[in-house]
Amino acid sequence: MDLRSIIAGLILISASSYAFEQCPDSSTQCDNTALGKLDYIWGQEEKDGQSRILLNGKEIFKNDSNQIGEDLEGWTLNSENLISKVIVFYDFNTPQYITTNPKYGDMYRYRAYRLFDFSRKEVVISNEFYPPSDYGARLRWVSWGQKNSVIAFDDGSRFKYENGHVTMINDGSDTGESE
Repeated sequence: MDLRSIIAGLILISASSYAFEQCPDSSTQCDNTALGKLDYIWGQEEKDGQSRILLNGKEIFKNDSNQIGEDLEGWTLNSENLISKVIVFYDFNTPQYITTNPKYGDMYRYRAYRLFDFSRKEVVISNEFYPPSDYGARLRWVSWGQKNSVIAFDDGSRFKYENGHVTMINDGSDTGESE
């Protein structure tokens, strides 16, 4: 079989599976999780400016943000190729004040994260977390483990997820720059 036939077959399979898994019109993104269909609704599309996440059509999370979605680096699949854990970002409608820096003035953050865990009987939503050394640092990698997971950002900060809670294990201040 030549390469063109293989590529055409893969495109056909991808297109047909996409047609069966289209998101509802109200959603900006959707995923299949171990507990069902997950829909992300951006706040910029809503009259109240609130972003939402729905699981099987039921609202499980809502906040004052204009955009919400999964971070491309932050998800893992179960044995059935369904999302079992995902790191969700949201961009605030109103920047969140952090501190005043003598050199740079007031510092704000515009984005935060939460981990959604679908590996149990009910979804578990972690506490909010964000990279503290560089508030705009991107998620670099996640090491998904059986007992806990480690989440790393470009500013060198690291977090541990265990039992539904995210805690900082390294604030990234010792690196001073991206890895």
